[in-house]
Amino acid sequence: MYMDYYDIIGLGTPVKDLLITIDDMPVRDSAIMINDYSSQGGGKVSTAMVAAARLGAKVSMCGVVGSDSKGEFIIEDFKRHGIDVSHMVIDEGKTSVYCLCIAEKETQTRRFFGKAGTARMLALEDMDYDYLKSAKIIHVESGNNVIRNAVEFAKKEGVTVSIDADNYTEEIENMEHLIDIFIASEFYYKKRFPSLSHEEGLACLAEKGCKIAIFTLGSRGCVGLYNNEYFSFPAFTGLNIIDTTGAGDVFHGAYLSAYLKGIDPKECARVASAVSAIKCTRIGGRSGIPDWDMTRSFLDNNQIVNEETLDKRVDFYRSKVF
Repeated sequence: MYMDYYDIIGLGTPVKDLLITIDDMPVRDSAIMINDYSSQGGGKVSTAMVAAARLGAKVSMCGVVGSDSKGEFIIEDFKRHGIDVSHMVIDEGKTSVYCLCIAEKETQTRRFFGKAGTARMLALEDMDYDYLKSAKIIHVESGNNVIRNAVEFAKKEGVTVSIDADNYTEEIENMEHLIDIFIASEFYYKKRFPSLSHEEGLACLAEKGCKIAIFTLGSRGCVGLYNNEYFSFPAFTGLNIIDTTGAGDVFHGAYLSAYLKGIDPKECARVASAVSAIKCTRIGGRSGIPDWDMTRSFLDNNQIVNEETLDKRVDFYRSKVF
């Protein structure tokens, strides 16, 4: 019998990111100077778990990396943030997923250039069911057979299931009825509900059985439905936005951490928006993630305190590029 317990277990594909910020994209056959660079752990569920851990949740991550230096970095980055890695799988002789992320300040947009690793995906034999039922929440990013199996088991055991529905797939659509906290990007909403309003799309998810349904809308904030009550929050403004990479991932982790603190599910979206906004003031998905005290201060006073802690993390990740 499994003897440890977690607030959240994340099931997903970890990534190593190389991040670059620029003012604007150069034209072909030209050169520009970059503003900053950084090397950080990445991935949707992975970064959500880092955000949740920084905000005080007890977190474990389950995923597969290669036995290369990138995989070693990914696991060490989880450990830096206090995340349990006892169920991370190292695929010997294989390589990890790598991504070049370029953030353009002029338009506040990003471009991603991914390199698939040779490490395998999570498999059924990786699923420790005593481990899964030790969580209050499991957080996933896909609907493949392995993840669906884990989700169905968690539901039977009374474990809350959360999903990052970033991109639409039929697999995720077919799993909607199994999800308790369904947070989807605008891309998912537009593909899944092309002829419906936000409110109508959220109502459809609620009818499927989702207890909490939210669409994140980037710079326009988020909209949601809880207990048949529609709500919306604008994005926080007035901050010096450096990089929006990982903003949605961080939103998920922050939402779950706030939810576990017993905060009203509607207010959790405002908390998550604040955490995501603070994150965007620094390069990459992880260097700007605040702790709980910094988040509460920002919500109360609309000011970021103790910014030097974020700057130290920026310096640390910058040092890992070379």
